[in-house]
Amino acid sequence: FDVLSSEPPPADNPLLKARLPNLIVTPHVGWASGEAMRRLAAQLVANVEAYARGEQQNRLV
Repeated sequence: FDVLSSEPPPADNPLLKARLPNLIVTPHVGWASGEAMRRLAAQLVANVEAYARGEQQNRLV
Protein backbone atom coordinates (compact mmCIF):
# COMPACT_ATOMS: atom_id res chain seq x y z
CA PHE A 1 0.00 0.00 0.00
CA ASP A 2 1.24 3.47 -0.82
CA VAL A 3 -1.55 5.66 0.52
CA LEU A 4 -3.13 5.50 3.95
CA SER A 5 -5.99 7.54 5.40
CA SER A 6 -3.54 9.37 7.66
CA GLU A 7 0.19 9.76 7.21
CA PRO A 8 2.21 8.98 9.12
CA PRO A 9 -0.05 6.17 10.32
CA PRO A 10 -0.63 5.77 14.03
CA ALA A 11 1.41 3.04 15.70
CA ASP A 12 -1.74 0.95 16.24
CA ASN A 13 -2.65 0.87 12.53
CA PRO A 14 -3.61 -2.76 11.76
CA LEU A 15 -1.68 -2.72 8.48
CA LEU A 16 1.55 -2.02 10.34
CA LYS A 17 0.96 -5.08 12.53
CA ALA A 18 -0.17 -7.39 9.72
CA ARG A 19 2.16 -10.31 9.13
CA LEU A 20 1.40 -10.88 5.46
CA PRO A 21 4.31 -11.92 3.24
CA ASN A 22 2.90 -10.05 0.23
CA LEU A 23 2.09 -6.74 1.99
CA ILE A 24 4.46 -3.80 2.01
CA VAL A 25 3.33 -0.52 3.56
CA THR A 26 5.43 2.44 2.43
CA PRO A 27 5.29 6.20 2.86
CA HIS A 28 3.40 8.06 0.14
CA VAL A 29 6.25 8.00 -2.37
CA GLY A 30 5.00 5.61 -5.05
CA TRP A 31 5.11 8.43 -7.59
CA ALA A 32 8.88 8.66 -7.13
CA SER A 33 9.79 5.25 -8.55
CA GLY A 34 12.18 5.16 -11.50
CA GLU A 35 9.42 4.00 -13.85
CA ALA A 36 7.02 6.71 -12.66
CA MET A 37 9.67 9.41 -13.07
CA ARG A 38 10.45 8.23 -16.64
CA ARG A 39 6.76 8.27 -17.53
CA LEU A 40 6.33 11.70 -15.97
CA ALA A 41 9.31 13.07 -17.93
CA ALA A 42 8.03 11.56 -21.19
CA GLN A 43 4.58 13.03 -20.62
CA LEU A 44 6.08 16.45 -19.84
CA VAL A 45 8.12 16.41 -23.06
CA ALA A 46 5.09 15.27 -25.09
CA ASN A 47 2.97 18.06 -23.57
CA VAL A 48 5.57 20.74 -24.35
CA GLU A 49 6.02 19.46 -27.91
CA ALA A 50 2.26 19.38 -28.47
CA TYR A 51 1.95 22.92 -27.12
CA ALA A 52 4.73 24.10 -29.46
CA ARG A 53 2.80 22.59 -32.40
CA GLY A 54 -0.39 24.32 -31.25
CA GLU A 55 -2.05 21.02 -30.36
CA GLN A 56 -4.01 20.15 -27.25
CA GLN A 57 -2.93 17.16 -25.24
CA ASN A 58 -4.30 15.63 -22.03
CA ARG A 59 -7.16 18.11 -22.12
CA LEU A 60 -9.80 17.77 -19.42
CA VAL A 61 -13.29 18.83 -20.41
